[in-house]
Amino acid sequence: MKSKSKIILPVFAAALIFAAGVGGFLFSSQQRKNIVRRSEVTTLDDSSAEDSSAIYTRDSFDGSVSYNGKRYEVNTSIDKILFLGIDNSDQSRDGIGIDEGGRSDTIILFAIDNENETITPLEINRDTMVDVDIYDNDGNYLTQGTRQLTMQYSYGNTPKKASNLTKEKISDLLCRTKIDGVISLTMDGIEPIVDSIGGVTLTLTTDETDLDPSYVKGAVIHLDGAAAKDFVHTRDTDVRGSNIMRMSRQTQFMMALFHSMKGQGESIVDTMEKAAGDYLYEDIDADSMAHFVRYDYSGDIFVLPGVNKTEGLHDEFYVDENKLTEMVLKLFYKEI
Repeated sequence: MKSKSKIILPVFAAALIFAAGVGGFLFSSQQRKNIVRRSEVTTLDDSSAEDSSAIYTRDSFDGSVSYNGKRYEVNTSIDKILFLGIDNSDQSRDGIGIDEGGRSDTIILFAIDNENETITPLEINRDTMVDVDIYDNDGNYLTQGTRQLTMQYSYGNTPKKASNLTKEKISDLLCRTKIDGVISLTMDGIEPIVDSIGGVTLTLTTDETDLDPSYVKGAVIHLDGAAAKDFVHTRDTDVRGSNIMRMSRQTQFMMALFHSMKGQGESIVDTMEKAAGDYLYEDIDADSMAHFVRYDYSGDIFVLPGVNKTEGLHDEFYVDENKLTEMVLKLFYKEI
């Protein structure tokens, strides 16, 4: 793990949130009014995702993109920081002689707009089907296999390797979008970090009475560390699409945790550093971390577009390539 400075507070908050999850960030006037604009809701059905039919080309010289008759260039004022919430419970990996590895159960990419000083989260479904790179215990590449995105983390033999393998795979998924930094936090780190800041208070934007009868939509709840871990981690695996519902909770909690962080200021940094310990891995520059302290949230929450197929043993999420391209261009590019 890299050395930590006082500016790392946002890392813990963000990473925790991340693993933890979800929320009602109250910085802007829209958020104070509990207004959150989500991108198109993911459709749950058993059909295949739409075929990609729009014309998309990339200029290998300058990195510009042509799409549907328009040309775009990378918006250099946008930084991209990836947060991973890691479940390290015992789960076997495919392959002879390959040890068990964790899973990235929470995947959120933050678009940090340095021009407008805002941050926008993109929720990425852990069940997204991709070509996972498979490695042995010594870190030697073996082959590729079509797996859920969450599995990519399990083929890294260290937190650094696992986090960066996942970062590279998500970069490929998002039209080879460059990701500037990555932070990961194991689920076991949620409880001590939340308790170290006195818990997190949030206003529920969804009905979560399956978790607790008092968790009705609109209720104001206060979560200590144990309750926070349950809030962001628990789901009924017998219910198809339950991960998508959990993603919404994770985002609600994430925003509320950031709000708690900004309310207490940097005076609580040392406490959070001690609480995080080895549960945290981070590879992010100081300026980007500082932005999590200074910037507001845009009020938008983007969701990876696609369809969730439920007829197999596990949920499989397939992206809609056209809608994904349009989302990437909207978030990370500007029209020339």
